[in-house]
Amino acid sequence: MPWPAPSARPKPSSPEQMAAPSDSSVRVADATSLAEGEARTFTYQRAGRAYEGFLLRHRLGFFAYANSCPHWSVDLDLGFGDFYDAELDRIFCRNHGALFLPETGLCSAGPCAGLYLEQFAVALDGADAVVEVLPPVVIVAENLG
Repeated sequence: MPWPAPSARPKPSSPEQMAAPSDSSVRVADATSLAEGEARTFTYQRAGRAYEGFLLRHRLGFFAYANSCPHWSVDLDLGFGDFYDAELDRIFCRNHGALFLPETGLCSAGPCAGLYLEQFAVALDGADAVVEVLPPVVIVAENLG
């Protein structure tokens, strides 16, 4: 029996500012206009369902993640659109206070310490960012040999 993607909750479909250049990627328009520490949400499709992710502009570059805490599969931002604390230099979860390294998505503190956010590859195309959303890798006991 297949399980839903554990790293992201489905989102209702809504009109998008971004156009998807391919089935597995999402274009985030005018990403270079984001200030350092600012994020923009985007919707991506997986198995016929819509999910939300976010693109963060950080001093080390652009990083994209699924908007889902690995601890409890809830939106990190609780709908506020605020993902990053500059004083802590961490992405944070508003639900339980978990803190994540912006460059890797590793939870450095909180109830999901040691787990990772689902990260997506990012490439710039002019002023836009193209976020590559691949199917998740599911590891089961049989794969561990």
